[in-house]
Amino acid sequence: MQAILITPGPVATCKAVKRTKMSLVYILTQQFIDAAKELEQRNFGTLMEMPTAARSLHLFLKKTPQEVEHTLNANPGLCDFETYTRRYKKGSSKVISFQHRAKLVSMKLVSPEHFM
Repeated sequence: MQAILITPGPVATCKAVKRTKMSLVYILTQQFIDAAKELEQRNFGTLMEMPTAARSLHLFLKKTPQEVEHTLNANPGLCDFETYTRRYKKGSSKVISFQHRAKLVSMKLVSPEHFM
């Protein structure tokens, strides 16, 4: 769950989480989904599934730092507010394909500047 919260940008995927510094072990897709569901229940964001040609892509849309400040303070072991804010404002991972980026922007789920 921590790795999802500190993945750069407002979108986390299993592949992007694997690229974070915290991810020292191999993360299975099901582990990512389970952690994202737990974060969704704690009101940190929303787990989505986007169909692709090969298989579905699971991604976690994180809420803005202002929306989760109270939740972060209530769960201090996961991530502190300053770290979350700093990582959220970074551009999203380059492992998110151009097609998925375009779809997220067109659906108005993520603003284009998060992918620059």
